[in-house]
Amino acid sequence: MKIQLRSHELTGLLDQAPDSVRWLSLDCFDTLVWRDTATPSDVFADLGFTGGAIEPRRRAEGAARHAAKLFRDSFEVGIEEIHDRLRPGGDVAASVAEELAAEARHCYGFAPVQDLIRAAKAKGLGVIIVSDTYLSETQLRALIASAAGEDIASLIGRIFPSSAYGMNKADGLFGPVLEALGCKPDAILHLGDNRIADQVAPAELGINTCHLVQFDEQAKARLRLEAAASALVHPDVRVTRPAFQPHRPLVSLRADEEPAYALGHDVLGPLLRSYAEWLRAEQVAIAERTGRKTHLLFLLRDGFLPAEVFEAVFPGETKQRVEISRQTAARSGLIDEAAVRARLLQEGKRSTVEVLARQFLFKQGELSKLKLDARADDADFVETVLDAKTIGQIVYRSGQFADRLIAHLKRAGVNPGDAVILADLGYHGSVQDKVAPMLEARMGLHVAGRYLLLREEQPTGLDKQGLIDARSYDFRTIDMLCDPIAVVEQLCTIAQGSVIDYKWDGSPVRKAAGIKSQQSATRDRAQAGAIAFAAESARFALPGDADAWRQAATAALARLLFMPMPEELEVLRCFDHDVNLGTEDVVPLLDAEAALAGLKSRGLPYLMHANRLYIPGEIREQGLALNLSMLAWRRFGLEVTTGDMTGTPLQVPVVLVDAEGQTVVDIDAHPTHDGFYAVAVPIGAGRFTAGVQWGAAFECVQIESARFFVAESFGMVNDAQSVAAPVIHDGMETIADGLFRCTGPAALTMAPAPQLQREADILLHIVFRPVVRRAVANEVKAAA
Repeated sequence: MKIQLRSHELTGLLDQAPDSVRWLSLDCFDTLVWRDTATPSDVFADLGFTGGAIEPRRRAEGAARHAAKLFRDSFEVGIEEIHDRLRPGGDVAASVAEELAAEARHCYGFAPVQDLIRAAKAKGLGVIIVSDTYLSETQLRALIASAAGEDIASLIGRIFPSSAYGMNKADGLFGPVLEALGCKPDAILHLGDNRIADQVAPAELGINTCHLVQFDEQAKARLRLEAAASALVHPDVRVTRPAFQPHRPLVSLRADEEPAYALGHDVLGPLLRSYAEWLRAEQVAIAERTGRKTHLLFLLRDGFLPAEVFEAVFPGETKQRVEISRQTAARSGLIDEAAVRARLLQEGKRSTVEVLARQFLFKQGELSKLKLDARADDADFVETVLDAKTIGQIVYRSGQFADRLIAHLKRAGVNPGDAVILADLGYHGSVQDKVAPMLEARMGLHVAGRYLLLREEQPTGLDKQGLIDARSYDFRTIDMLCDPIAVVEQLCTIAQGSVIDYKWDGSPVRKAAGIKSQQSATRDRAQAGAIAFAAESARFALPGDADAWRQAATAALARLLFMPMPEELEVLRCFDHDVNLGTEDVVPLLDAEAALAGLKSRGLPYLMHANRLYIPGEIREQGLALNLSMLAWRRFGLEVTTGDMTGTPLQVPVVLVDAEGQTVVDIDAHPTHDGFYAVAVPIGAGRFTAGVQWGAAFECVQIESARFFVAESFGMVNDAQSVAAPVIHDGMETIADGLFRCTGPAALTMAPAPQLQREADILLHIVFRPVVRRAVANEVKAAA
């Protein structure tokens, strides 16, 4: 028997065993005993050691194994030998005890294998442990008892640690096992997670084997990158704190490998389960602090999945789903002139007159008299709003709107004098900002906001906290996580239109939903995975405290946002984002083609400042190096300029021609991405016709684009003020679309000066890739 099983399939393992089997043999670590960390060595972060213990502990073990090989021809050592080298001249016994205590804190029994042990004993089989470890039999049995329980440890007959026999499983440890048991190989069924040590080696002796595959390939890569993200986000991780991954057992037990479901289960599940546990604790704390009945109110639409996950984790707990959008909060919160003035100040620079006038409840006839596309800090609009009659009109209409919103809350069971927790993804808590003063004034409520991620752009003094906020993370980290957060919004939302008003009985009035059916179906699968994780977590005794889960949740979020998996990007490719600010704007979540064009045109520094939703996802297929650069740049606020990021430029000769004559200048072309370069040629106010002499430098060149820019807008992050440059090729033989062979040194591309409607300095910006350089071509010809 030689099989391979996933964790969820272990319940049927004994049914497949041959009749000859009398012993169930188990590997210990990552089979029966798991750790709540990403790797075994993460546990060493708990050891007291100046500068962090992980690396010194690894090196001490390496040195001990090297000495063992040199002097007794065996790589196997005991933990005492390792700590003798870790703390030379120190208290080795105390050091060993410290590590054993750290292992006990982080180890736990894996439930399916514990159940397998019980089933084996019920069938009359003996149970043994065969483990590659530096622990002794006594130490390992004590650790198993601590992690899996005394009841499981008592069911284990013999333990065979490699340290006691001077050989590991791959080098022959199963020989002494067979001898000690006095049985034939086919009397043993061995289960372990290492294919070589736990299947290949024992199977060669005739032992029945089962290779436990802990994770599918998607999950393995996710967990590995989550640990990397954790180390980048948390300065102390893998120094004095492990990279926690308490969600590993449920990730292992996932049976459905469909990418959308896996994304929801493995990523959104741990993230929102952490949020749910924290929310419940906050609800209890606020109720105790205020002495009021405290309502947990999930704000739809984005609060839909957090509410579903909360219900799965705490099926008996009371919570409500309410519909308060930024638009309805804005309309209901204009309680006086000060509120109107504050709204003008806060929104004037980033909103249009149309958006803000609709918040101020202007009617259609009133809107028609305004310059709707002007910025909302337009002097005429401000003057109109601040007219005493207009102020009174806004406050009156807002009060009527607030009546209907209050009726909506009363439908959810909220009564005057209660406390409410507005639960949402975040990120500033603008709904709370707008609606809290009205609710406190009109209903006497205590209004708290508890968010998944909180970044207050300006301090408000309101009762706000986040699972991930400035209490645990610096502002750079929080800003970084907020940048591409639209991904999480689209995965958490519900497929219904945003609330725009309420009927007098408080029932919501929504705008029509405009999201594609494919997006809704994909999101449903992801949400089903997250809810399944939450439901499973309520049934399992999972490891890790609140801080460990917060760390793991933040790492999972950072990994998804900045290092997405290819399978995840395929899931998200169909998604559009609903801007939801009183407009019908919907924009694609991913535009990889536009991102690639931006990389080729100006490189990563330019693209990083583009006004886009999910740039890390757009550039992921270009290689992880770009994503890591972006993550590090944003995480640490690196003062690195565009010039610092560029490589060595190359010079191209450019002919500039005007009515007075012509001249040839060499202009630097700077590398951008994937072998492309960009050259910017100043041509004044349409004065010069420019010709780039490709033939002088290249035998073959690929021309990606040629555009005219107004020089003063060239540094901006969009190309709105650029136009395609009409070009004329001379001496350029077309090989393929955009790919040319230069027939001689004089081959060039001409761009006639543009006709300008106003006088402005112009740049000709050409993106190209050298394919064959002339010097290289000449060397090849000479050698031939």
